[in-house]
Amino acid sequence: MKQLAIPVRFLVFVTPLLAILSSCQQQSKHTESAAPTDSLAVQSANKSDTLCFQQVVGRDSTRLQLVRNGSTITGKLDVLPFEKDRARGTIKGIQTGSQITADWERSGEGVTQTYALVFTLTGDTITWQEGERIEKQGKWVLQDPKQSYEYTLTKVDCP
Repeated sequence: MKQLAIPVRFLVFVTPLLAILSSCQQQSKHTESAAPTDSLAVQSANKSDTLCFQQVVGRDSTRLQLVRNGSTITGKLDVLPFEKDRARGTIKGIQTGSQITADWERSGEGVTQTYALVFTLTGDTITWQEGERIEKQGKWVLQDPKQSYEYTLTKVDCP
């Protein structure tokens, strides 16, 4: 009878211990397999993309740099006519499909104003309309978009 009692005591002690160790190993394996997936998701969500565009007409140039982080767009736009008043400023907006709706904090002629812009990406170009503007709710918007002209900038390597 004593020989049977030792294995029963042994089993009573060892069985819960094995169950605990087994569950720890399964938890560890689960955590290890989940970690790379989570870090890849974080990397792709935080990955930003920088795009640069330029237009040169005679001695006039226009440069646009956009940083895309998901649907959020930031950057800068410089309109640099030769021997005329220049306009420079930051861009902040949202991209939906091929369109970017943004505000341009435009500084030129000693004044800073917020211009509402809508950019359209098509292949290696980006376009937006410009023309006579009026102020509405603190932003300068096109008075008549049908009577505007179009900037067309071509994608270039970023400096």
